[in-house]
Amino acid sequence: MSAITIRNARVVDPASGRDELASLRVENGLIAEIGEGIAQDEDHIIDAGGAILAPALIDLRTAIEPAFTPGGETLDSLARAAVTSGIGTMVISPTRDMPMDQPEAITSLRAAALPLPVRALFCGGATMGLAGETLSELGLMAACGAAFVSQGDCPITDTVTLRNLLSYASGFELWVACPPRDSGLSRQTVATESEAAARLGLATEPAVSERMAIDRDASLAELTGARLMIDRVSTRDGVEAISRARKRGIEICATASIASLVLNAVDADGLDPAFRLSPPLRHEEDRQALVAAIENGIINAVVSDHRPMDLDRKAQPFSDAASGSISIETLLAAMLGLVHEEELDLVSALRPLTIGPAELLGLPQGRLETGAPADLVLIDGDAPWVFDAGNSVSARRNSAWHNRRFQGRVLMTMVDGGIVYNLKG
Repeated sequence: MSAITIRNARVVDPASGRDELASLRVENGLIAEIGEGIAQDEDHIIDAGGAILAPALIDLRTAIEPAFTPGGETLDSLARAAVTSGIGTMVISPTRDMPMDQPEAITSLRAAALPLPVRALFCGGATMGLAGETLSELGLMAACGAAFVSQGDCPITDTVTLRNLLSYASGFELWVACPPRDSGLSRQTVATESEAAARLGLATEPAVSERMAIDRDASLAELTGARLMIDRVSTRDGVEAISRARKRGIEICATASIASLVLNAVDADGLDPAFRLSPPLRHEEDRQALVAAIENGIINAVVSDHRPMDLDRKAQPFSDAASGSISIETLLAAMLGLVHEEELDLVSALRPLTIGPAELLGLPQGRLETGAPADLVLIDGDAPWVFDAGNSVSARRNSAWHNRRFQGRVLMTMVDGGIVYNLKG
């Protein structure tokens, strides 16, 4: 493989805080050098023309569908969609349809992912069928390479079961991802509690449900010494609960979905089932609190929460529609929208998409430094475009982002020193 030098780039590295015009040289799949005048005669030269050069993104929450699902999202279709958004590493999460609760499932999926153009990691189902009753074989799943374990969208009701899960996982230093929802207050709800939702006759979830769940789960993590991942915090109360837990010395981290950071409950007031999401879209003050939590480091990772499904499951009245949206192709562009709106600076916006998740999982990628894997993304930060779900690379079309205007587009994605996506072909 010939060496590649990308020159005339705005090199942005949240791990070091670097944001400067420079060149970067790739050799043997690794970053060989960063600076000026570093190209060698035999290098393949790419002139970035001032475009942003950053670490390829790491998405901790995506999903595929079970094998042989007609028209379903496969590892291959998901990977092809991922590279268009500059994602170099994606984590496949368990769902009720595909709980990934057996060590053999992790082993099989890891083997199937080897030919993919991106790095694929897998998150094991914490309990059998995600039912919250019988613990999965966490030790065997860890031995098979599970990145961490998760309950998907299914909170564990029984406190003793959750305590046992956290205690078991702590022996293998596995993060346990729990959705912060009180089972009773959130049961069969479809929207955030508000006057508008009440007028529309929707079953609603109060924001306190999230705080109560985080307080409980954090207390059990403190008791067991476990590593607790709050899986998609979405409210101001939830952010404050995480902050309090950290001050007590609890090993707790948090993710947020891109939908919760960019959209709010007003988007769902039209009862378009595309905006039926989990967690439900929250109030504007909650969204603003999440943005602030990125700035101060309370949120470690922003996830696409990509959830593909047959349109028949979405083409229902709002209360009956399945929750979820394809989001992987719009993850970066939606995050850049916060930069253009001057809610975040570029380094802060890229941190929870790169070094934040890399540090959680102990990955060598997600940073621009000599010797690190050459997983890179080249971005035109100002390019306008409109996402058309009908032309999505994903196998599915259920999207809350359809016809949304974005500013900022991926020009090239590189993984292990190889170009896996080039907008210009």
